[in-house]
Amino acid sequence: MRILQISDTHISAEHADFSTNVEAIGEVVRARNPDLIINTGDLAMNGCISPVDLELAHNWQQSLGAPIFSVPGNHDVGDRPEIRADQALDSVRLDRFRQIAGSDRWTFDFPGWRLIGLNAMVFATGHQDEDAQFAWLEAAVSTDAKVAVFMHKPLFIDEPDEGPRGYWTVTPEPRRKLLQILGKCDLRLVASGHLHIARELRHGNVTHIWGPAASFVCGEIQEDLGGERRIGFIDYTFDESGFSHAFVFPENTPALPLDPVLDRIYGHQPDDIQ
Repeated sequence: MRILQISDTHISAEHADFSTNVEAIGEVVRARNPDLIINTGDLAMNGCISPVDLELAHNWQQSLGAPIFSVPGNHDVGDRPEIRADQALDSVRLDRFRQIAGSDRWTFDFPGWRLIGLNAMVFATGHQDEDAQFAWLEAAVSTDAKVAVFMHKPLFIDEPDEGPRGYWTVTPEPRRKLLQILGKCDLRLVASGHLHIARELRHGNVTHIWGPAASFVCGEIQEDLGGERRIGFIDYTFDESGFSHAFVFPENTPALPLDPVLDRIYGHQPDDIQ
């Protein structure tokens, strides 16, 4: 099973600053003819306030020529209220994502494996879907297959028991609960996006992979989180014995920074958000 992970496409009806990178990634993805594509969030530039952006992102994904699953990012459905109160996750935004892009949590099985897509944006929000997703996940991990999890925000930066990392990761309390549930299965992979970096880290039997963005990188507005700030995607091969992967960085995708256009696209940001 050949699976390509794309992430942070940030497709926009209004802002075309990074559209050439996204189109270049699309061309390479189509040429590789994968069995499945997974987008680990931020499909749209301003999807949580603009249905048009989400619809454009969905249409672009449908043009890639392969089955596709997506999980939502903060720019698709919003985030925790303390991150940005005017773009907090709510039921309206969740329902809009589901209507346009499909389910925000899902499973996909093939010989030897179960893939699980999670909505990382509901964690620590107090929204009713947070508890509902934990209950759903308890059932989803009841399998003898190896498990790979795909979500937008990573669980952590360096260590599973690290403290809060603000905007960048799942907060400690839901992280602990997630790890407790995922400890009941043969977890092998946790793949995420959000950081706009290419990075991998191994803890025990689990490989944690941060997918590079298909759109832009963050410059000085982002602290050093390790990895490479490059534009690309990940090419996985799964079989019954395990998986292999490779980061792919097409030559015609420059590492364009968000910094010069941040205020024009996203307006004023909290001090710890990029």
